[in-house]
Amino acid sequence: MSVSNPKLYLKIGDQDEFNIEDKVQGLTFLGDDSTPALANVYREIPGIDGSKLQYTTFSRYQVVANFCLFFTDWQDYKMAKHQFYRLFTSRQQIRMRTDVESAIVRFVYPNLPEIKPNQPGSHYAMFSMSFDNPSGFRYSLYRSDGTYGSDDDGVQFGMNLHNNEDQYSYHFTTKQFKVFNASDIPLDPWNYKSDLRIIVKFSGKSLKLTNTTTDTEWTYNKPSNGQDMIILDGIFTMLNGKPASANSDYGTISLATEWNNFTVDGADSVDITFSFPFVYI
Repeated sequence: MSVSNPKLYLKIGDQDEFNIEDKVQGLTFLGDDSTPALANVYREIPGIDGSKLQYTTFSRYQVVANFCLFFTDWQDYKMAKHQFYRLFTSRQQIRMRTDVESAIVRFVYPNLPEIKPNQPGSHYAMFSMSFDNPSGFRYSLYRSDGTYGSDDDGVQFGMNLHNNEDQYSYHFTTKQFKVFNASDIPLDPWNYKSDLRIIVKFSGKSLKLTNTTTDTEWTYNKPSNGQDMIILDGIFTMLNGKPASANSDYGTISLATEWNNFTVDGADSVDITFSFPFVYI
């Protein structure tokens, strides 16, 4: 029984995504590996033994991709080597994913490797390339306001989505609802700069949105007729594309992992969408 090689897909800046093997003659991707990194910060207290933990953060780490380059002669080798290096000269962020984790991506920056034949006279070169992952996380290919379900291409094993029988909705028109955060970690725009956008249309004198699970809330104090697009983008409020934090109480919303219970007060009718990527270690 034949076993297919893994595939590496890259999207550089705004370019279209491509399979790296289609760009370099004779190149075979052999797989990738990485290890999440934690950084613990301690404080030394004079006269007291040991150290006191202040906080822990996720740190950048490297993703190591392994390759084998096959060539027939020295001219093919030099050409393929140049094709490979040329892919990574744009100095732009690269979205990286594999067919093994097709619905999960990393955003990385390349470190060019040394490429040379394994031994004199050989017709192949095996090498590893390290990509810096500065965020320290992996992300879902699509945001939450896409469509998620067991048959969608945006879902795979390990995304914390398959083992729950409830429907995952991120668009609501009722004043009580629940939001599922499939991430490995809580999302907190205030403390951790998490990417969380809440798009709101409402009619009424004001709107107060409360996550009773995390005890966080945000209030928009101005009236709306249901046509205005009001966005809580992390810690900033926008009104029809313009800054409008002064119209709010400067509150913010965070999401615990798994289910979050929400209530809406003050508005007569609401239309609310939660848009965020699922975040994985």
